[in-house]
Amino acid sequence: MLRKPLEEIIREEIETVRARRIILDQLEGGLMTGAELREKIATDIKAQLVSEGASRKEIEKVKVTSPKLYHNTQRLEELGIIVSWKQSQYRLFELDPRAIHPVRRALKISKPLMYITSLNNPEDQRPFVQWLVNNQHFNPKKLLVFVEASQWTRGVSRIVDRFIPDDAFRRWTTEWREVPENVTRTEDEREYGSLQMTVDFIENELLNHIQTHDIVFDLTLGPRLITLAMAKLATEYSITAFHVSTYDASDAEVSHY
Repeated sequence: MLRKPLEEIIREEIETVRARRIILDQLEGGLMTGAELREKIATDIKAQLVSEGASRKEIEKVKVTSPKLYHNTQRLEELGIIVSWKQSQYRLFELDPRAIHPVRRALKISKPLMYITSLNNPEDQRPFVQWLVNNQHFNPKKLLVFVEASQWTRGVSRIVDRFIPDDAFRRWTTEWREVPENVTRTEDEREYGSLQMTVDFIENELLNHIQTHDIVFDLTLGPRLITLAMAKLATEYSITAFHVSTYDASDAEVSHY
C-alpha cells in the first residue's frame, strides 16, 4: 500500500492535535529545546483559556509535562517529520529537512523564493532571463544555476544579470555552481557520469538554503545528469519542480511535477 504524501500526513496531524501544530510551527523557525517547546505549548493553552473566559486560577494550573511533550514529538519523529537528539542535559528538536517544505505549505508559511535551474549553453541565458523577468509564476529573490564544469570553462561568460532590463521591477542575486567534471563525465566513453554523485553535489547546496528559502526546480534545460538529479531531489524533499514549454512569457506552458 502506498504511503500518503508527507504534506497530507502533516495536515492530518496538525488538524487533529493542536500541540503538534504548535511544535511544527515553532520548529519551522529553527532548532529548539524540549523546555522551549513545552513553554510554547503552555502559552498557547493559556491563551485559549483566556479567550474562553477561564479564571486566573485555572490558567495558572496549566503545565505541559515532559511525558506529554514526548508523546507528541515521538509521533512526529515516527512519521519522519522531525528529528531529535540529546546534547548535554538538553534534548534538541528540529524539522527533518525533507519535511520543511510540506510543513510550510500545511501551515501557510512563506519564505523568500530561491529558483534553482541548470543551463546547457551560454546562449541559453538571454531567453531564460527574459522569461523569468516577465513570467507570472515565480518571483525569485535568489537564482542558483548549476552547470557542467567541463562545458562552462573559465573563459565562458556568465552574464545572466546583464539581460535584466534596467526598468525591470524584479531583481535577484545570482549564484553559479560548477558540477565537477569527475562527477558528470568519466574517461571511459561507455560510462555517462554518476547520478548519485550529482545528486549529492546538488543536495549539499540545497541544504545550505532550505532553512531560509522556499525553493523551486526548473527542469527545462541543463545536462541530463543534472536535470535528473534535480528531479530526484524535488521528489525527496517535496519541492515543486516544473518544465517550461518555451521561454516566452506570452506563450509558455508550465508543467508541474
